[in-house]
Formats: sequence, C-alpha cells, structure tokens
Amino acid sequence: MRKPRKASSGNAPVALVLWWRPWVWGLSSILLLVVLPQSGWAQAERNRPMRADAPKKPAAQAPAKEATAGAESSRKLEENLRLLLRLDSLQSARRKVVAGLEISGLVVDQSITKPARDFYDLFYSQWEAPAGIQEYTIIIGEKPARATSTLLTLRVNEEDLLEFPLQPSFDLIQDAVTEAIAYVQDYMVQQQNLSQQLEKGGRVAIDQY
Repeated sequence: MRKPRKASSGNAPVALVLWWRPWVWGLSSILLLVVLPQSGWAQAERNRPMRADAPKKPAAQAPAKEATAGAESSRKLEENLRLLLRLDSLQSARRKVVAGLEISGLVVDQSITKPARDFYDLFYSQWEAPAGIQEYTIIIGEKPARATSTLLTLRVNEEDLLEFPLQPSFDLIQDAVTEAIAYVQDYMVQQQNLSQQLEKGGRVAIDQY
C-alpha cells in the first residue's frame, strides 16, 4: 500500500489569500447602492425638464410702463382741468348771487362725449347774457358723427340755432365756444328787439282803433 502524501507546503497560503474577497465584494456593493442614487438624484435635479404650461418670468417692460405712466398723467391733467372749469363756473354763479342779480336763465348740459362736455364747461364758465335779458334756455347737446369728431348742437329758447362738428382739441373747442357765445348773444339781442317792435306795433294799432 502506498502511504498518503502530505499536503505540499506550497498550497497552504491560497486559503489565507482568498478569505477577504467576499468582504470586499460586499463593501463595494454597499458603496454602489449608496453613491449611485445620490449622483442620479443630483443629475435629475440639474436636468429637470420645465413644464410646457409653467409660467414664465415676465420680461422687462420699461418702455410699456413709461407709456402707461404718460397716458395716466395726460388723463389726470384733463380731469384736473375739467374740475377747475367747473369750480370757476360755480364761483361765477355765486358772484352773481352775491351781487343781487336775478338768475333766471338756464344753460342745460345734454352732452355725451368728453369733447362736448368740455365745450359745455367752457361755455358755461364764460357765458354772460346780454343786458336786459334774463329769461332764456340754452341746451347744449350732440348727435352721432363720423370718425373722432362730435356733431354739437346748440338750442336756444326751443330754436335749433347751431349745429357743427367739434374736434377733440382744447384749442379748437375754445375757439368754437368763443364763436358760439357771440352768435347766441347776437341772436338774443335780435329777438329782444323784434319782440319790442312787435309790442310797439300792437300798441299803436290798439291806439288807432
């Protein structure tokens, strides 16, 4: 019988070298499980897609804001001018009352658009009835017109006296007011003279009879 051979001393270190490999594999797997999700989450945060319906940041609109501010300033200036005209007309009426004058004439506002209202304010603040004329009614109205103009109407004592287009310009409105006041005053004086002549003629006829 052959005796079994003893294990060679050259194979003994193999077992000592291979025992640590499972531990290395385990630690490597744990590190991969910890590190990979964090790096993937960071990449997803950097490359997160934007929603199509997400609100965008408004772009700078400095010129639009400046234009809006300019329009608001113009509107405020016009409103202040209208208030000043109304205040002046009220003060004029109060001065007449204080002076003891009888105010029986009427200037009625039937305007619709802003140019017509501006015309009424200017007309009312500058109007002075001719001497000796106290009973009258002036109605300022308007009719539909083309484009941006306004067809202004002026009625005196149930008589359609004036009808003309009015442009939305303060200077043109002021000129129209000046001409309208002069025309209405002349008309009232003529009507007063005609009425006096008719009264005299009637008296002469009665005396002759």
